[in-house]
Amino acid sequence: MRDKQSKLGKGPLEKYARFVSHRTLILLAIFLIFTLFMGYQASLMQTTGMSQKGFLPEGIEVVKTFNLISDQFAGSFVTSTIAVETEPGYAKSDEIRDLRDPEVLRYVDVLAERAKLVQGVVSAESAADVIREANGGRIPSSLRGVKSLLEKDEVAAQRIRNYISDDYAMSVVRLNLLEDVDEGEVVEGLREVIRVDKPPGLSVEITGDPVIFVTLKELAEETMETTSLFSFALIILILIIVFASIKYGLIPLLTIVFGIIWAYGTLVLAGFEITPHTSGVMAMTIGIGIDFGIQVTKRFRYELRTEKCEDAMVDTLSNVFYPMLITTLAAVIGFECLSLGKLPVMGDMGTMMATGVVFCMVAALTVVPAILVLFERREKDV
Repeated sequence: MRDKQSKLGKGPLEKYARFVSHRTLILLAIFLIFTLFMGYQASLMQTTGMSQKGFLPEGIEVVKTFNLISDQFAGSFVTSTIAVETEPGYAKSDEIRDLRDPEVLRYVDVLAERAKLVQGVVSAESAADVIREANGGRIPSSLRGVKSLLEKDEVAAQRIRNYISDDYAMSVVRLNLLEDVDEGEVVEGLREVIRVDKPPGLSVEITGDPVIFVTLKELAEETMETTSLFSFALIILILIIVFASIKYGLIPLLTIVFGIIWAYGTLVLAGFEITPHTSGVMAMTIGIGIDFGIQVTKRFRYELRTEKCEDAMVDTLSNVFYPMLITTLAAVIGFECLSLGKLPVMGDMGTMMATGVVFCMVAALTVVPAILVLFERREKDV
């Protein structure tokens, strides 16, 4: 048998490895409490929207000008639109085909008035406003009356083109919103607005900056759930095949499970927020993180061929620590170099990925060794 003592010496790694071997339950209890705390913090992280302005650094002139004008003209630069379109159920139906129809005009007028009640909406304008202004405050009772009015009033005919398309198949309600409103609340309010009963043969949707941001947020959350589920399932399958063992195939996963929970908790404590553009960065760290767990597990199984459990873990950590440390340092330096650019979102992505890699390494050197030793002892006791 090889003389491991002369090779390993009495360095910190050996002392730590022997602590893991002798105090497995204590170590796991400590990290379980830490994980519960970080898990709670991670649960507080929310996906937030991000405006075009958010991509740019605060110091550049275009952002300064944007903020200055926004302060003086509140709501001028955030818009949303309610779009009403014809959608006849069948070819010969008697449903509305021309959105100059008075029934549609009264409907978009109702939408505009309801939209004005949503907090953050500064103004709402529709084709009904143009018709009323041209007709003494009233909407004609028939489509023929509206057409006749527009034929006589060229100004009104020109203005109404801002609200009704040339083929009369779409009408819009234009909304101006405050720039600093809660996007989620505004969109929820507008979704409630369009739930009002509509004339037959029409469809109605909302769009605009806040709607796009909220939709991106919702899609980002859905994408994170879907990709996480599939990536974990595929990784589990591959590891079980590689290790030819369910137990040793699952243990390396603890690296990314604990590592990502700790990383998210730390980012929340540091004040980070997830945006649709940074929602997938943690998935990018899985490839590096799972490799740490595989290294520790594979090396430990190799050392068990010739060593007892305690000595096997000592030799395992001594052999994998420095390669893992170098990999982590290289990854952190590379990711943090994204902060050297002028785009804040790139710097945030780099910091998030670097944090994920660091905590995956920590999990691979703490939780995974403790679990491996614990399972090996139980097998021998049995």
